[in-house]
Amino acid sequence: MTAAACWVSCAAAVLLCLLLPATQASGDVVDVGFDLLFESNTVELSDVPITFDSALPTWLTGTLVRNGLGLFENGDRSFLHAFDGFAKLTSWRFLGNGSVFFSTRFLASSFYNDSMTSASIAPYLLFDSVSPSFTFLERMKAIYHGIDNMNANVVRLPRDDGGYDYLALSDFWKVYEIFPDRLGTGTAVTSPLKGSHGTLLNNLFLNLLSSAHPLPEPRTDKHLTFLSSISVLPWIPSRMQLVRVVSTSQREVVASWEVERVAYMHSFSVTQTHALLLAHPMYVNVPCMITRVTPFDCLDWRPDITPGTLYVVNLQSGEVTSLTMDTVVFTMHHINAFNLQTEGQIILDLSAYPDPKFVASLRLSILRDPSRRNNFPVHTSLLRFLVDLRAKTVRQVLTPPQQPSLDFVSRLDMPSINECFRARKYCFVYGVVVKMDNSTLSKVAIVKRDVCGLGRDRAWLVPNHYPVEPLFVPNPQGLEEDDGVVLVPMIDGPARRSYLAVLDAHNLVLVAKSYLPTVVPYSLHGHFFEEIV
Repeated sequence: MTAAACWVSCAAAVLLCLLLPATQASGDVVDVGFDLLFESNTVELSDVPITFDSALPTWLTGTLVRNGLGLFENGDRSFLHAFDGFAKLTSWRFLGNGSVFFSTRFLASSFYNDSMTSASIAPYLLFDSVSPSFTFLERMKAIYHGIDNMNANVVRLPRDDGGYDYLALSDFWKVYEIFPDRLGTGTAVTSPLKGSHGTLLNNLFLNLLSSAHPLPEPRTDKHLTFLSSISVLPWIPSRMQLVRVVSTSQREVVASWEVERVAYMHSFSVTQTHALLLAHPMYVNVPCMITRVTPFDCLDWRPDITPGTLYVVNLQSGEVTSLTMDTVVFTMHHINAFNLQTEGQIILDLSAYPDPKFVASLRLSILRDPSRRNNFPVHTSLLRFLVDLRAKTVRQVLTPPQQPSLDFVSRLDMPSINECFRARKYCFVYGVVVKMDNSTLSKVAIVKRDVCGLGRDRAWLVPNHYPVEPLFVPNPQGLEEDDGVVLVPMIDGPARRSYLAVLDAHNLVLVAKSYLPTVVPYSLHGHFFEEIV
């Protein structure tokens, strides 16, 4: 066979592999190695040198820190839902001279430590339940202990001395200090809130719901988040509050307003002038929470009440404008928002689902069953909304067209943008498209969506390799929005190994990869910090 014929034959094989779902001899669809994402791994490592198969950009210096799941059972008990897995931190330290060091350690929270001591799952509040179930007395202890498993994200906050605090967090007000240099765990922090309105019952977690995605406040060195204060007494209204995060322990109210029902929210958006909080119609059922003590069973999807409310908060005055959505959506992840030149008009981009059914599908019994997990709904859509504060309307508008050959790229979730373009007009969002072929989890793609519609959509996929959230890292000397790399932790299913992929953000071509000394289970979110910590 000639070299040319061999190349054509290999190319055809690769194309066929991309187009057809992976199958067993029996014809059953499989997703080889997917199980590793939700399989416990108790290995902890510190500063293990790793080697990439190609040279890294010399400007890539700093620390990638990710937060996610590491242990799904302990002793006699197991979690039922993936969201409850014990938090495990992972980091990569890029020194800029080709040297990279890998670490992974569990977040040593009180929940984790008490569970290890008792050789079980200690009674703390969880998203779902455990098997065997907590006894009545243990449920009461869980209410007393509250939420303590901060497994969703990491954030960096400035200190007065010019340094930084690093925090592990989830969708709750409480956070944990961490030390990225060794992935150590510091103290738990539940910040007092100056200027708070209404009653905060700090020992009840329903009054402490917040966001796993604090955002930088434009033109300041501070961050913004929100706090849901849910009243357990029917004659005291619940409240939403937009909060300015000054430091780890200092927070202040930007705006506070009463709500009839508190919606579960995971993220939000900011522009140069406003914060946008979307209360989709998924509400916390307070009586259910008091009796059942499991948030999973006590979130009511009620689009019959309202399609959802968008709260737009003026960052300077604190004025709150409530707008009714024209479309029923459920979103975990806002992408970005920015002001238009027409005064009072804002573009809001979301990664949105028609409903929250997929959350129930993240139970471990489904994720560990190849047939069931390949049949649950996973597809989201990149939706764009035009917010008009003068007309007091918010309506869905068309996004710029995508390339016909890449018609799946708008089905992305776990979005990442160039953070230099946060709260500004932007063009590129990176994300994950699960079941790219609408058939099997064997086909999970990393995509780049050009929301400016200039034909620059891209995709990268290796069958039976499973990526988590991609993170864009800009080239410090770059002039273009997409000048940088995308860092993607992956699981190589056939090899049953984890690796970190470095993609060219411009064209999504693989620059380099490094296999890791241990498998990294599913990680949710993370950040790249430009300093080496």
